Amino acid sequence: MMLMLSHGVAVAQDAVNARIGSHDGYARVVFDWPAATTYTVSQSGDRVEISFARPGTMTAAAATDPNIKGLEQLAGGAAPLKVALTLAPGRTMRHFTVGNRVIVDVTDPNAKKSSTTTAAAPAPQVAAPVTPARTAPTQPAPSAAPAAPPAAAPAMPAKAVENVSGEEIAEGPSVSAAPEPEATLGSHTISVTTTEAVGMAAFERFGTLWIVVDRPGFAVPPTISGPEKDKFPAFRREEMEGATIFTMPIPEGAGEYLYGEGGGLVWRVVMSPGQRMSSPVLPQRTFDAAAQGTGRGGTLTWPMRPVTKMVEVKDPVVGDTITVATVANSSQNGGPARDFVDLSMLHSPVGLAIVGKADDLKIENAGGIKVSRDGGLALSRVNDVNRQAIRQTVEEPEAPPAAVGNFKRIFDFDRWVMGGVAQLGENQHVILAGMGGKDKNGKVQDLLTLAKMNIANDRGQEAIGFLNFAGQEMPQLAESPEFLALRGAAEALAGKYELAWRDLSNPVLAPYTELDYWRAYTLAWLEDWHQAGETMPADQALLLSYPRPLLEKLGIKLAEIALRKNEVPKADNILNLLQSQRAALKPWTQAALDYMTGQAWRQKGDTEKTRPLWQPLINGKDDFYRARSGLAMTLLELDSKNIDLKQAIDRLEGLRYAWRGDELEAQINFTLGRLYLQNREFMKGFTILRDAESMRPDSDIRLDIAAHTQKAFVDLLTNDKELSPEDAVEVYEEFKTLTPETPEGNKMVQKLAERMVDADLMTRAGAILQHQVDFKIGGEDQARIAMRLAAIYLLDNDPKPALAALDKAQAYYSQQPSDHAKKQVHNADLMRARALSQMNQTEDAIALLNTFPPEPDVNRLRADIAWSAGLWEDAAEAIQDLILDQGIDPALPLTLPQADLILNRAVALNLSGNRVALTNMQKRYGEAMQKTARARLFDIVTRPRKASVIADRETIEQIVSEVDLFKGFLDDYKQTKDLGTN
Repeated sequence: MMLMLSHGVAVAQDAVNARIGSHDGYARVVFDWPAATTYTVSQSGDRVEISFARPGTMTAAAATDPNIKGLEQLAGGAAPLKVALTLAPGRTMRHFTVGNRVIVDVTDPNAKKSSTTTAAAPAPQVAAPVTPARTAPTQPAPSAAPAAPPAAAPAMPAKAVENVSGEEIAEGPSVSAAPEPEATLGSHTISVTTTEAVGMAAFERFGTLWIVVDRPGFAVPPTISGPEKDKFPAFRREEMEGATIFTMPIPEGAGEYLYGEGGGLVWRVVMSPGQRMSSPVLPQRTFDAAAQGTGRGGTLTWPMRPVTKMVEVKDPVVGDTITVATVANSSQNGGPARDFVDLSMLHSPVGLAIVGKADDLKIENAGGIKVSRDGGLALSRVNDVNRQAIRQTVEEPEAPPAAVGNFKRIFDFDRWVMGGVAQLGENQHVILAGMGGKDKNGKVQDLLTLAKMNIANDRGQEAIGFLNFAGQEMPQLAESPEFLALRGAAEALAGKYELAWRDLSNPVLAPYTELDYWRAYTLAWLEDWHQAGETMPADQALLLSYPRPLLEKLGIKLAEIALRKNEVPKADNILNLLQSQRAALKPWTQAALDYMTGQAWRQKGDTEKTRPLWQPLINGKDDFYRARSGLAMTLLELDSKNIDLKQAIDRLEGLRYAWRGDELEAQINFTLGRLYLQNREFMKGFTILRDAESMRPDSDIRLDIAAHTQKAFVDLLTNDKELSPEDAVEVYEEFKTLTPETPEGNKMVQKLAERMVDADLMTRAGAILQHQVDFKIGGEDQARIAMRLAAIYLLDNDPKPALAALDKAQAYYSQQPSDHAKKQVHNADLMRARALSQMNQTEDAIALLNTFPPEPDVNRLRADIAWSAGLWEDAAEAIQDLILDQGIDPALPLTLPQADLILNRAVALNLSGNRVALTNMQKRYGEAMQKTARARLFDIVTRPRKASVIADRETIEQIVSEVDLFKGFLDDYKQTKDLGTN
């Protein structure tokens, strides 16, 4: 017997609300679970099968959208739910989860969307800057000499107006013809959010967007938001010394104009189809007087401040080097692209990117970005033109994420622990004291540093406070995956597990596998042990490198998850490391360590090493592990047969109130209830199990308890032949809510009713079947059971409810064309006649029978009605018809039913006073009757009147009271054992 608090997958079913919604260009199917679940998807042609990890029953969802042909449940109930989705031809699908919902989108690739795809208006025929073309990449031809000025230079657009020292730099020519209008994707925003201020640059070259972050090892890629964000490819990440680079080909139809926003912790690059005003940092030109008249001698300076880093990156397409200046704020940007004789400035919405055309070009950070070369730049009378960028179409795989071992990391606890708990107070004082003179970015960064330091030292509540302050100062932080991860970790450490799961399960954090430790830890505290086991990483290397305060906090729970999955080596890795640090652990952690270590030894089969670890806990000061060890030790001793069932029950009764309020209390009661059932104390066992289920309504253990209790209930009432009918009824009536709402549950109830009938508990059997007919079953099952119910009511002399049951049966069978249905209608009429006779409506009963031709069942019922009404002449005539129906030959030995039939006719003739017929019967059947068990009674009934005595009259009256000529017909319905057939 397992000793953990719960094991395996819960088998109780969930009600899963499935709904289908129609949207512009696609259909959405939502499976709304009461709790989060995992699933797998397989597709063959247009058929998609979705297999969920949890048991459940899907509610009906009408497939009204043209993208979906059908949705059906393939399996479920107590088994894991499996559904099939049939797509319309040519449709595509995607799937994902949001909280407890599993979502499937079915898209028509050829559908035209009504709102997001619009044609760009033709450009007016006025001078405009050259728009970067979206074409294949070509290498720009270097200029060997200054370009000749245009014959007539057009006016500069508003966004390109600049003031320069010295002579104004003229812009190059514009394209006079307007481009063909093309579909646009609307405005989109590319965000870079972090919890430590970074410098950044963003520029475009050949249709590719480059984002350069001045921090190496920057793991969080930019995120894209907007109406068509799914059409953007993923960013490619490249690590280089001193910086991290992200690149992305810009999709066709994306916004032509790029603008930078923000800085420090939150950066944005806005990609817009429309132009707006901007204020780039314009280059300033200076000249060396000695170079006057040579065409050279110039220097260009972009007065950007501050420049955080100068980075040289290599363009893999062209093969040349781009010099990039990262900045602290997006207001420091070069703006639209410019082309000079000796260099090209790329379109730079953030920072500055320059490509040199001369080998001796110097680019340096000297109070701004200064560009020069030996002999000076060729600037005199040289036009500054907007270079036409060429779209890059090279498709390369996305770069692998930054990872350590098998994990993509997001936390850096080694750097954040900052001397540990001993230095925490002093470190906080120093940081808080220095915040007064800082700007908003500086203050927020310090608040985030304080949060990280507290998380690394297991101070979750304090970390939440600092994170809340930071979020209030800079609401954009909520977009940052790092911020969400920090807040989720802090909430988990502070015991706010629902909030922690909300943050840690955010889809933007899915790539960061390090968080699987934290997700599993949170799920375990939410008592979703199955999902916790599925989430917990197989590799413990990163966890074991955590600072001791975090390892102590997470380690015990993660070890328990491993033990619940019987993954003992995984648990041992964690427990052994904690054991090596035992002296520094808190007392409650030491108690947990001993309990878990004992569990590991028990699962390895060495219970002799388990007992010495658990016994001190049973007598220890930790209430939780005193109760937990007491439960585990009781089950261990019971399995080992060191105690019997009654002793185990006594021990657990003593533990019922030792710990209150969480899964352990439910587990103790769950175990105790099972033991009571094993001890055949059913009322007590089911009562305790019912109470245990209500203790933890939102946890996996509730599902385990519910599944076990229902199964035990059904097994007891269906298969336990030692249970008396009276006890069975008592259990059923007290716990009838445990009856499964399934055909199997209905069958169990019907079998229980049979046991009641067998014990002649007709009234109780009728009540049980009446509930089935009224509320649980329909169609043919309802009609069949209604016929059976009517027979039970008639046998119990209760004709009024019998008539109501017959109405239900006849309403169904009268609509069916089969011979069987016609036979059932006929039989229902016979029972209706019997009911009318029991209600003393004899004439109505006889009138109903007269509508049928003579046949054995009709004759039998006619005889019964006449007998019950004391119409002895009619009864004698009807019984004579029965004798003829059976072809009784007095020369042959009589069966007991034949002897009874002859005796009954003799009684009817006696009471009707027909002595002649009675004498004839005695002569015809007397000799044959002498050889049966009814010989003495036949003699009494047929002896001459002058020889009869008072005792003879009493004997006849007793025979009359005991005769039920129609009972055999009703027994055919009462004793139908195979409930699956008619």
